[in-house]
Amino acid sequence: MPDEAELDQASPVLDVIRAGFGAAGPASEYLPVDGFDEVYCRIHSSHVMGFHEYVVLCEQGRRAARFVVRGKSHEGGAVSAFLDFVCARRGLAFDGRSHHKVRMPIPVRRFTHALFCAPPLGQAYQAYPALAPRVATAFPIFDCEIGDADPEVLVDARIHGHGALPYSDWGREPQPVVDLRFDIEHSDHRREKTFKVYRPTDFEGLLAVLPDATAQSWLEARSFRGEVRRFTPGSAASVTEGTSFILG
Repeated sequence: MPDEAELDQASPVLDVIRAGFGAAGPASEYLPVDGFDEVYCRIHSSHVMGFHEYVVLCEQGRRAARFVVRGKSHEGGAVSAFLDFVCARRGLAFDGRSHHKVRMPIPVRRFTHALFCAPPLGQAYQAYPALAPRVATAFPIFDCEIGDADPEVLVDARIHGHGALPYSDWGREPQPVVDLRFDIEHSDHRREKTFKVYRPTDFEGLLAVLPDATAQSWLEARSFRGEVRRFTPGSAASVTEGTSFILG
């Protein structure tokens, strides 16, 4: 990341964005958001099929937090509520930590928390060196989607890896933490000795084959609370029970 001297001489983030993407859309497309200081929005493509990009500036415009909302799930009241929350914490992602999971006092739609990611983790504009170190990422989440004690590597896997959170879709269902390790015969995955990030559908599939596996087979699931539950052929749970565990 740039040091403070470099930041003092840096061009405002919005100017760099406008210059870098000028060919794709004129500067006038990044418009001030009524009622919010130093917040701008651009609508990409159509209102329904595209997405809304919000840029919340801080440090005299030299840094910013950014989030996007798919057009089909965009709703002005929910966005305004989330903007209120982000604007009150617009510099939070630049405090030296990789991420912050913060409970919101009032849910935004059904989302109860916000995730603030430092630029290296959020990866906003990662293809543009002039912007990548200066733009953080923020978006609403369900409590069950990021563990309170998750290290950066797990958060990275949850938001960018296999079965990543579709975090620009504000109309989505919860996608809970599913960390698994197992040794199951007659399964597609077969064996995993350490906890890795999996999708809920992987968990459901393993639960389904576990009753017919050998007696020595086992499956352990870790939820967002850090709790671990072990399943065996003799104590295999239904998909409903497994889902209840990971959702809390």
